[in-house]
Amino acid sequence: MSKKLPKIVKEVWESKIKQSPRANKHISYSQLSSFATCEKQWYLTYVKKLSPYQPSIHAVFGTAMHETIQTWLEVLYHDKVKTANEMDLDALLYQNLIKAYKSQKAQNGHEHFTDQDELNLFYIDGKNILNFLKKKRGGYFTTKGVYLAGIETLLYQELRPGVKFKGLIDLVFYDERVDEWTIMDIKTSTSGWNKYAKTDDKRKAQILLYKEFFSRQFNIPLDKIKVEYFILKRKVPIDAEFASMQKRVQEFRPGDGPRKMKQAVDLMENFVLNAVDKEGQYVDKEYTTNPSKSACMFCGIKKMRLCPDAVF
Repeated sequence: MSKKLPKIVKEVWESKIKQSPRANKHISYSQLSSFATCEKQWYLTYVKKLSPYQPSIHAVFGTAMHETIQTWLEVLYHDKVKTANEMDLDALLYQNLIKAYKSQKAQNGHEHFTDQDELNLFYIDGKNILNFLKKKRGGYFTTKGVYLAGIETLLYQELRPGVKFKGLIDLVFYDERVDEWTIMDIKTSTSGWNKYAKTDDKRKAQILLYKEFFSRQFNIPLDKIKVEYFILKRKVPIDAEFASMQKRVQEFRPGDGPRKMKQAVDLMENFVLNAVDKEGQYVDKEYTTNPSKSACMFCGIKKMRLCPDAVF
């Protein structure tokens, strides 16, 4: 690293957590989101393990973009700006796309789930995003007084004895000028988040829970931690009415005051209370369905016709 990290930043960057996978039940945000969307979907997916693996070009693209940007930022903050500027991000993205595709293809029984034309279209979209980020880098990722404190920072915190929350934070930054932390979650999107996505409490709960457990894990006051969704847009309108609509990046900072934080924590606690017993095992019972077009759209259980209430 080219510059010395403050002690607390180094602690976060080098944090290692001793896990006892067999002794603890791990609860992730993905499980919470599934449960909040439809309890039966969660039950058949996580308890009965009936949901089929569903590969996706969108997931491949998301993984590749995450890895490319994280590699670039590590060089930017922990090496030199000049070195980061000279990186061939297009080539790195292509490598990461191929790697992510091969990984999902293997999990899909080595069956192809897209073609070269579609992969190339996503690659071009990714190059456009990276080109935008390199041009506007200073506005999004300043190195003046700011440190990159974490990439895929592991959170591992107790919800109740024998039950742990487990999550990975995409990026963590520390601004020593104002003694403030930023937890950033990268999302890829076709054209950005609309007003419905921004008001979805269970969607916003992810980064609020990250803030809660990051605070607990590193003993950092909640009021010193900011949260942000960093949304990468594959498509932007050429003739947009406002210049902001042509940006390849959409920054969304959900409300994270005491009331919103409590709401997110309560959502998690309600899930654990209703779905996990005192021994740390999933409760095997009849769960309710929540059939709707949005809830059922991407449900693997629906595709297997295991849910009589599914909306087709």
